Amino acid sequence: MIPENRKNNKIKVVDIIFLLITLSACETSQSINLDTSKNKVSIETLRITNNAEIIGTVDSLGVYKWLGIPYAEKPINNFRWRATRELKNYDKKYEAVSFAEPCVQFQSSLTNNGLVKPGAVVGSEDCLYLNIWTPKLSKDDIASLDKPLPVMMWIHGGGNTIGSADTYDPSHIVSKHNLIVVTVQYRMSNLGWFRHPSLRQENSSEEDKSGNFGTLDNIMALKWISENIENFGGDRDNVTIYGESAGGHNVAALYASPIAEGLFHKAIVQSGILSHSSVNEAESYYPESGISGIQSSKEVINRLLLNDGTVDSLEEGRVKQDSMDLQDLESYLRAKSPEELLIAYSDARPKKGGMTRAFNDGYVIRKEGIYEAFVNNKLPRVPIMLGTTRYETKLFNMRNPDFVKWGEGEGFIARTLSQFGIDQLPLEILRPDYYNAINQYASDSWKERAVDSPSRDLINTGYKSTFAYRFDWDELPNVLGMDFAELIGSAHAMELLFLFPAGLENIIVKNLVIEDQESVTKLSDQMMSYWAEFAYSGSPGKGRSNELPEWTAWSDQGKYMILDSELDQGLIMSNDEITKSSIVSNLEKDTRLTLVEKCESLFALTYGEDLPQETFDGFSGGYCLSLDYSELLKRIENRGDDDDQES
Repeated sequence: MIPENRKNNKIKVVDIIFLLITLSACETSQSINLDTSKNKVSIETLRITNNAEIIGTVDSLGVYKWLGIPYAEKPINNFRWRATRELKNYDKKYEAVSFAEPCVQFQSSLTNNGLVKPGAVVGSEDCLYLNIWTPKLSKDDIASLDKPLPVMMWIHGGGNTIGSADTYDPSHIVSKHNLIVVTVQYRMSNLGWFRHPSLRQENSSEEDKSGNFGTLDNIMALKWISENIENFGGDRDNVTIYGESAGGHNVAALYASPIAEGLFHKAIVQSGILSHSSVNEAESYYPESGISGIQSSKEVINRLLLNDGTVDSLEEGRVKQDSMDLQDLESYLRAKSPEELLIAYSDARPKKGGMTRAFNDGYVIRKEGIYEAFVNNKLPRVPIMLGTTRYETKLFNMRNPDFVKWGEGEGFIARTLSQFGIDQLPLEILRPDYYNAINQYASDSWKERAVDSPSRDLINTGYKSTFAYRFDWDELPNVLGMDFAELIGSAHAMELLFLFPAGLENIIVKNLVIEDQESVTKLSDQMMSYWAEFAYSGSPGKGRSNELPEWTAWSDQGKYMILDSELDQGLIMSNDEITKSSIVSNLEKDTRLTLVEKCESLFALTYGEDLPQETFDGFSGGYCLSLDYSELLKRIENRGDDDDQES
């Protein structure tokens, strides 16, 4: 049963905005309704994989594509919470013409059925499938290639709890730049990352013991590419992994994984999180404070026991769980449905709980964690690109009624959105200067952790093939009296519309997201050109055309590329950088905030462990220590699940 707080939840307009930004390329979304009638099955797409014949389709751009290809055995029944297994048995011949179901998750705007109300559990445990897009190449064309084509493997985002591969249509970058893109699905939530002693048997492999099942899925997808992509014209020795948000985190996890070495040759981390989850926290009861970085398996079991009526309280749950032997606990866990597991996982969210992340298990991820790959020059590295958007946190903070007034809208757009269950619209930013200030510091902190510090550390430890960017585009229209440029600006995930631009011609996107179509199309083309050149050569350089402003590696002469349209800054290298001390220094001088508000901002950043405690303690001569943060703390801890945020 779905708890009341997950039933009949209305979709807010932010979900439609998020949908338009991140899902505009979705081919199956009912709410966007892109035309797929021109996709045709073609004998020219007949390929051999694992001794099986598969046939795909040709889309309106002339791109060949194969959808819903299994890359691993089904992780179901006794293979739930086991390492990904190599696929042994294929159908001998099948049509790869439709996407597979997404992995198990709560329905959301990131799941391709926009008319289903959020809250329901959707998807399947049988979800380890990938999709391939290639230029129009016959078998003879592939045989006559001077060199196989670069391959890019896209890992979707969604906090490692939601999302699916069918969201993203890479046809444009494939057709424009003559390369191959593979999109993959992987297990998520406590089906993807979960550790408990009862799940480790005497004959368990190191992969089984790791709990990093979602990471292992992505590694298996890379192995499948290595073994099969040559049949599609791809170069197994030139594979770029890329992903955004949780997908960026998963790219970083692969970058740091010793067992993924050699399976990819370049990496792009877009708005990614570079930290890991602690194996100790993953298997321990929460302390009295309720603070932990990840949902503990023991606390998840407590919630399962409470939800199914076995116990009447979490305290009783501990007593019951501690009395059960490991074999009984394993049987209990394996008997639970995906829906029961997801509900318990959500209910067990701790204070300070971060995004679902890979564990430092010591085998799939080194015990030192993901960041070790950025500071240890003895570890193997490949060319890497790291980036964020200018105002990452606006996507999340626009939902906060303390910052933005919401209410019923009027007119045609409001009536249209109401058909999708959207009855609340943003009406007013209550204090624009304050809103922009708090988003600046939170977003700067994100950039410091995800881009600037790792770039500096890579360069300082001798690795020069390190490239960085900041996406600044914010030319959004005024809708129903609301300035969306200020409300959402260059928010989290906004760059995806430019890298997967199939939705730019969509009438809803044109009217609600895009003002100047020509400048947006040009920036999209420029960004795809940089990404493609990086996939080809390991450096974005001057793009595939060799005519764009040169994007150089992080150095004293220029640190990162600003990506913006020609109506604003355009494409320009910046030498600015963010450090923890620069965040505090800028905050001290900021006239948009009162001293109390500066202290509150610092408290939030310190609480999230973005800044050290001593920075907060010493700010303004210790003044911040005199204030009461109890109400702010309530708002932070009750903020809801922002799946893509680390803290």
